Amino acid sequence: MVVSETDAFPIDRLLKVFASDVGSVPALFWRADLVKNEITFLNEYGLSGLEESIPRLLQDAAGAENILAVEDRAAFVRFQERLRQRQPVSEVFRARSADGLMRWLYILGTPDPEMTFCYLGLLVECTGLANGILKRGSEAGLSEHVQLFDNPVFMVHVGSRRVIASNAAARNLFGFGDTQPGPALADLMGGNTETYLRDVYERLLFSRSWNGVLTLKAMDGHPIECMTRVRAYDRDGRALLWFSLSLRHDEKVPLPPAACDPEILHDLAQASDIRGLLQVLLDARPQDGHMEAVMLSQIFISEGRVAVTGLGKPFESLGDNDIFPYQGSIAENLVLFSLDHIIVEDTTKSIKPIDWALFIPGGIRSYYAVPLFIEGVLREVLIFCSTRPAAFRQDNIPPYAALAQAFWAELPRILWGE
Repeated sequence: MVVSETDAFPIDRLLKVFASDVGSVPALFWRADLVKNEITFLNEYGLSGLEESIPRLLQDAAGAENILAVEDRAAFVRFQERLRQRQPVSEVFRARSADGLMRWLYILGTPDPEMTFCYLGLLVECTGLANGILKRGSEAGLSEHVQLFDNPVFMVHVGSRRVIASNAAARNLFGFGDTQPGPALADLMGGNTETYLRDVYERLLFSRSWNGVLTLKAMDGHPIECMTRVRAYDRDGRALLWFSLSLRHDEKVPLPPAACDPEILHDLAQASDIRGLLQVLLDARPQDGHMEAVMLSQIFISEGRVAVTGLGKPFESLGDNDIFPYQGSIAENLVLFSLDHIIVEDTTKSIKPIDWALFIPGGIRSYYAVPLFIEGVLREVLIFCSTRPAAFRQDNIPPYAALAQAFWAELPRILWGE
């Protein structure tokens, strides 16, 4: 694939960031959309002996065990975690090529400077490059790292509880300078209740990362509500917290009010179980012919699982309430990015585990997912599916949204007898 003009600037930016290491070494460039969980390869450079393995490796984490050296799987897991957290990454690992030889691979990445919630990376095979990458990762200062980001980011030293590094976006947002010592963490976090902050700190202690909404205070005292990602890690014997912020904007376009045919509402009211409800939706599919299957996913975030029931030919082998992990699910993205729906145009570009474990094996190429939040907690997700790519678009989803609203109205009766 030829790199388009819209792709040229981000690639150029990445090359400049890692210029001292990359030089003119050929590389495979890729971009990951972390909201849609899609990966796009931006050029056709092939790594010798790994032409088929590398795309699958970057998309399906389960496939890593088949080609990665056992000792290097932890490095690959670190890469995946940093990608999800939109942090710069520089990792080294070995992969077995078609000729049976182990080849050294180096992956570098950074948040896309042009596209929100996207990540841009390159993958190279070059043993001589490894030393340069590893040296850079160990010696680069914190102030240099935070400047890689266009969104507000800052670092906090846990011992002093003060900001020790910040980028220009964070300083402009909060009104603090780059002098040391920096602002106190307590002043920044003063817009949140103690109970809420205890939950945040407990998650950081036991899981070492936290994602959610924080109300942070600028230096003049005015509150700023942010989608926040916090990661705890150690560097040179110091305990640090990494904060990455995205301002909340009410940019969602509301869907038209639900308006289902009275016959559909009657059939839903007569259904006696979840499969019965799903069958009504399948029978009432819009005449565009895109929808071929439908699924209900019940969400149990505290237990780390989702229970799915699907109807339609692609889900013939699926039982009732089959269990899958919450991590890597559609539900996780709905919560993480505060979305009112998700449209996936092509699952074969996906980097989400649930797509490779559940949708792709059944031939599902695209889907439209609608969440049900109860008192701010995600409880259910209804997913309209198609074996055609790009079957669902913003301009054709209102009829499906109407079906979803009618479905939600009857679901409490089935689940809880209400």
